[in-house]
Amino acid sequence: MIVKSRGIVLSYMKYGDTSIIARVFTEEAGYGSFIVNSIRSQKSKKSIGHFQPFSILDLVLYVKETRDLQRISEFRNHFPLHNLHYDPVKSAITLFLTEIFSKLLQAEQSPNPSLFAFAVDSIQSFDAMKEGTANFHLQFLLKVGPFLGFAIEEINDLFHSTDRLAPSTDIFQHMGELIEAPYGTTLEMNREMRNKILDEVINYYRHHAHISKPKSI
Repeated sequence: MIVKSRGIVLSYMKYGDTSIIARVFTEEAGYGSFIVNSIRSQKSKKSIGHFQPFSILDLVLYVKETRDLQRISEFRNHFPLHNLHYDPVKSAITLFLTEIFSKLLQAEQSPNPSLFAFAVDSIQSFDAMKEGTANFHLQFLLKVGPFLGFAIEEINDLFHSTDRLAPSTDIFQHMGELIEAPYGTTLEMNREMRNKILDEVINYYRHHAHISKPKSI
């Protein structure tokens, strides 16, 4: 079956002499692994740069339900990213988020339009962001929960039904601000505080989504 869809690239690995296998979250077919033939060939007219993390592409997919590995036959940029892959801070945050987002998407084998729309809007905001960059990964992970079925509508949700003790008042306050504030809002906190908040969020998803600890943390 031929499926036309937008897709968000999360990662890829080399396959054979000239191809790659890309992990992509698609609007129409959910999350999966897709082979892209001959993209690494010297004769290829397409650049492998299309498959950098968080690239947003228009895709033509060959999907067969009996196969675990599907195929991308055509692709082009849907929304060009101007800063994400060139700014070293944004690039580092992107690598971390694509790793943990991939882990969270393991159960999303079916389309999830609201989650896809949230992710696209978030990536576009991050690319354009001039302030608040250092907090983006925290906001993304806090805001994405409800779209995955892990409601984080208030800070207490992060600790409900877990054996972790509630954190300090300062962490509670900053987490609340991160959830409520739009992307790009300047929220003053130091590196130690960000690390503490990240630890709480990661442990929340490890408990509820049963993901492994990210290697890129």
